[in-house]
Amino acid sequence: VEVKSLKPVNYGTSGAPVGGVDIQVSVSSHGLFEKTTKVCTMTLKGDGTSALGTCEHGTFELSQPSNDPPTIDPSVIAEIGKVFFWAIHNNEDNLNNTVDWAGAVPKGVTEWTQLENWKGPSRYGSFQVLWQGLFWVTLADFEWSFVWKWGGDMDGVGQYVTEAGIEIDAESASGIYGQNLDVKVQALNPVNYGTEDEPVGGVDIQVSVRDSGVLSSAMRTCTLTVKGDGDYQLGDCDTDTFVRPPPPHVALVV
Repeated sequence: VEVKSLKPVNYGTSGAPVGGVDIQVSVSSHGLFEKTTKVCTMTLKGDGTSALGTCEHGTFELSQPSNDPPTIDPSVIAEIGKVFFWAIHNNEDNLNNTVDWAGAVPKGVTEWTQLENWKGPSRYGSFQVLWQGLFWVTLADFEWSFVWKWGGDMDGVGQYVTEAGIEIDAESASGIYGQNLDVKVQALNPVNYGTEDEPVGGVDIQVSVRDSGVLSSAMRTCTLTVKGDGDYQLGDCDTDTFVRPPPPHVALVV
């Protein structure tokens, strides 16, 4: 369940403004057979009025599983594994690399072992997010590397990705200052980076590191695109030493 706020608008006039915002609730259900998402939006206004927008609610029946094997299309990339998982949650290490991973494979494939000729695992990193307080006291620290397997093919066709995720190199959070460290890993945007005849599956692995405590709260993210041909591309990545409280100062960790 995801809740978003959208479109802050003045529903009044410049002389008598009335602020308003759309609240959108997205409810997704996914399992072995299919994934479905229903959305409901309501506009809330500062004068106390509201307006219900597009809203899918009620009881929905999922399609029943077919006895026929799924049709496999090597040119269409689908995601397997986990959409997201906690690597660290409430200062506790939750990562289990046996099950905490994602992949980009042909549509219709349910297990990465249906493909052959896997290579790797490859490793890229290490990355670090470090928060420091006064006198350079460590408030929270997280270090990790991206890992993935690549090159799997379907009867000689395509190159795909599996077991994409992270490995933890180091982590800590200061109990003295009541710091709480959470690290969430998401798999986003499964894409065919090749052609219809020579598909190359790829997926974005995004790491979100949040530090919260009595001093302040902050989050940094880092995204790596991994591809079935062994290539990878680093996207937006906040990996630094962040000194708090203000005045702010940032020093790159080499």
